[in-house]
Amino acid sequence: MPAETAPRPAALGDPRRDRRILLLALGTFALGTDVFVIAGILRLVAAGLAVSTEAAGQLATAYALTYAMGSPLLAAATARWRRERLVVLALSGFALADAICALAPNYAVLLAARVFAGASGALFSPTAYSMAAALARPERRGAALATVALGMTTATVFGAPFGTWIGHAFGWRASFLLGALLSAVAAATLAMAPGAPTPLTAVPRLAERFSPLARPVVLLSLVANWLWSAGNYTIYNYSAVVFGSRLHLDNIMWLLGCYGLGGVAGSQLGGRFVDRFGTVAPIILCVGINAANLTLLNITAATAWGAGVVLFILAFAGWAVFPAQQTRLLQLEPAHGGLMLSLISSTIYIGSATGAALGGLLIARFPPAAPAYVAGAVTVGGLLIFVTSLVASRRKHRPMRR
Repeated sequence: MPAETAPRPAALGDPRRDRRILLLALGTFALGTDVFVIAGILRLVAAGLAVSTEAAGQLATAYALTYAMGSPLLAAATARWRRERLVVLALSGFALADAICALAPNYAVLLAARVFAGASGALFSPTAYSMAAALARPERRGAALATVALGMTTATVFGAPFGTWIGHAFGWRASFLLGALLSAVAAATLAMAPGAPTPLTAVPRLAERFSPLARPVVLLSLVANWLWSAGNYTIYNYSAVVFGSRLHLDNIMWLLGCYGLGGVAGSQLGGRFVDRFGTVAPIILCVGINAANLTLLNITAATAWGAGVVLFILAFAGWAVFPAQQTRLLQLEPAHGGLMLSLISSTIYIGSATGAALGGLLIARFPPAAPAYVAGAVTVGGLLIFVTSLVASRRKHRPMRR
């Protein structure tokens, strides 16, 4: 290893001692605020640019698809770059993309800016987690990763509702300006933060990155994850329409707050569920509950309080399943840990894009009750595929009888 790339161990230590990990969490908070605020200002964007709600919802599709497809490609292309430079570059790009969103004169420019934002997010998030793990001692890596992840979940509680309030108070462009400001502050503070450079690590080739997909049990599990995410985001991306229009709420800020609280609770309890009950039981239970939650939405969300509970469960189930699915796939492919985490994130973002596209189609062409029923059916389909993957896995490992 060249001298300029060698880490200085004295500076790499406990996440409580390296403030760069907290600054990385600020970066994920900025990204999360931007991603989740779209649901709260969707109707404002549609009205402001004189486009349909379905078209405005495709802004989420553009971001999610760019993130999902760009993450492995950008990781391979920037494998030899310093993480410290990458996170600053990515956050700066994200700030610029949000600034363009705020100033976009028409829908085409706004859509292109969301693609730019998706590429910047795809570059930042995996690099941030990798950098946090490198900055922490081995026994504190879990805490470092949890700190960075907390930025995203906290964004659903505070960032998205506040950004929604900003949008309703000062116009939807102000919501994007908020994202630009947060990203710029995170980029500037990370650029000025002292500390030794993190060590460079080998990155597998693109073909090797996708090699575990040849295993049916892995592929089925990822497809299931994609469908669960699609079911969730079919509803979440169009919260302002599904809940706001039905309940005659102009501002759904507090409903998004309920979603955020569910996300924080699910992310914190999901790991404990895995430690106590393993990976399979929490997945089946949480996905099953959410399938019922989505299917019954037209009945249970008849009031504002009911809608808040529905969104809480939606987020809780989604985030609680995440660590169980991570742990299970890491157990299936222990030699490709980083790859599996990357693929799980990709399926979530592809699910978000699918949900945005599907929800827009349903809202535009079908009765108002349709999104909930379709989202529930998609989630059930994912659960059936997951059970199929379990059966396939057990048959493969069952000893042959003589």
